[in-house]
Amino acid sequence: MIYLFAIFIYLFVLAGIGIYKSRQVKTQEDFTVAGRTLSPWIMVCTMLAVWIGTGSIVGNAGKTYRIGASALWLPCGTFVGMILLSFIATRARNIEALTVPEIIGRRFGGAARVLAVIALILAYMVIVGYQFNAGGMVLEVIAGTKDKVTLTAGSPLTKRQARKGYIRYEPPGNWTGVARIGFDTRDASTGQWSDDTKQFIILVVPSTEIIELNDALQEARDANSVSPLAKAVASIDSIAASEIEALDSLDDLVAIKANTITRVAIAGSGEGFANDEQTVRLAGLPEVGTAYLHEPKLTSERATIIAAAFIVAYTMLAGLMSLAFADIVTGTVIMGTLLIAFPIVLIKAGGLAGMAAAFAEMGDRPDHMKFWGMFRPVDYINFCLPVFLLVLGDANQYQRIFASRNAKGARTAVIVMIFVALVIEELIIAEAWFASSLIPDPENGRYVLIYAARHFMPLALGLLFMITVVGIIISTADSFLLVPATTFIKDIYQAHINPKASEKKIIFMSRFMVLTFGVIAWLISLAFAESTTVFEKALYAFTVYGSAITPCLVAALFWKGATRAGAVSSILAGTVTTLLWGEVIVELVPAQLAELDAVLPAITLSVICLIVVSLLTQNQQQSGENS
Repeated sequence: MIYLFAIFIYLFVLAGIGIYKSRQVKTQEDFTVAGRTLSPWIMVCTMLAVWIGTGSIVGNAGKTYRIGASALWLPCGTFVGMILLSFIATRARNIEALTVPEIIGRRFGGAARVLAVIALILAYMVIVGYQFNAGGMVLEVIAGTKDKVTLTAGSPLTKRQARKGYIRYEPPGNWTGVARIGFDTRDASTGQWSDDTKQFIILVVPSTEIIELNDALQEARDANSVSPLAKAVASIDSIAASEIEALDSLDDLVAIKANTITRVAIAGSGEGFANDEQTVRLAGLPEVGTAYLHEPKLTSERATIIAAAFIVAYTMLAGLMSLAFADIVTGTVIMGTLLIAFPIVLIKAGGLAGMAAAFAEMGDRPDHMKFWGMFRPVDYINFCLPVFLLVLGDANQYQRIFASRNAKGARTAVIVMIFVALVIEELIIAEAWFASSLIPDPENGRYVLIYAARHFMPLALGLLFMITVVGIIISTADSFLLVPATTFIKDIYQAHINPKASEKKIIFMSRFMVLTFGVIAWLISLAFAESTTVFEKALYAFTVYGSAITPCLVAALFWKGATRAGAVSSILAGTVTTLLWGEVIVELVPAQLAELDAVLPAITLSVICLIVVSLLTQNQQQSGENS
């Protein structure tokens, strides 16, 4: 409860800053770029606070828990992108624009400008959506759980309890074997219980066997076939391939190592789980081990609504005027807390020697101490290129550049950010790596840094760390929410709907669009709540934006030979390739290419279209301009 109290105090301070700054908002420039008054230090704080978001504190940390020291490579895309951004900052600030699509529109015309707005809104709604999800996750975890309720055969359950993972199974000691939990459903209209019991199977194996078994399980899921599992389960007593084949979904089977706890979450693919009006009961429990109900005090859905409501309301108050000055607090807290936590968590882990011993004892993490050789070349591309493309063209960073007092201050801030962002991202990954050696149970490692703050840090530091996590999520979400709202107003509303709108009307409409896009992002968060990790969501959104906007933006600033047709084709190629790659195109290309995420094919086609179409249409555009 003390963690929630500290967070609410922090939110109260932020709200006070927002209300105070809202009284200073008189013009569109005040709301959008803080009246172009930001000093280099404020710029560094606000650029840091908006960049170090959920993708870092939850996504990269979670990835580190799974892969170990090799995750320290993940920020290399940020580092290179920031270096190149420092060379762009001066020219971008001198343009005196308010939005990235405005720069593209001045250079390539209205069609490119509108397409840039669409691509930006698509990407940023996804980003805000998973920020809402992350805010809900964090609040749910921080709020804690209710007391455990031991389950018995015949215990009634709600569909939510059966499908959300609130049921836990804990095997005894070093026991290994097969545990089964059965579920029956009852039709609300007839009151009859189904004859077809749905099974959830838990394979508990020694730690030395878990890697091979999980690899086989993942291969089976990817191939949608149980055959890859046949050899892996052959040595396990009391389980047969025929029993696995009878499952409605391979998601209704998990493999865990001894001495760990697992969530029991029915996939819901069976007919009996298709009707939300039906109720559920436990038809059978494992003969060995304990099954219990462990529900959160605050559900993720309610927590997400709370997070979304605060973020939207706070952003509506004063736009960048409130965000930038609140980010002074957030940025300072981020830097201070992570620096203090670094030695504390490392010492708690027993240093590198203690970590190596802990990972070896866990059995399923033999490579967690390896920095080199863990990624294939394709992995570096898939992980780092989306981040590089986003930072090079990120409208949030450009909005801060536009808000600088002058071009010199903008470049100074970006140069400092090169090193500050790298250090902070590496600190997050390093601390997640240290903490993962102390958390053998994957159930506790789902939010590794939050768990570490509660269990491995002194209370005062843990409170600050929790505030840091919440501050990171809020700062990133409100910034990614503000950009599409102000972009829509500048590049659509003022350009095409109401060019003569007064400053008062523009500010009102800007706040209205913040609310509108906030609702849209919340709806997207509902769709994402049940699928993929934060890391995967982040890479997808970064790819949409980076492949569609970044090549066109760089060309607008540096390549005089780029044409309107080239820009339009580039934006379309990047956007369409990203949207269709995972669902359509991968089925049509060779297996080697199918291993790639959308980022490399999307950026390749985007750049090719920009260059080739521009070269083919240069004479045509020049003749049109001369006529």
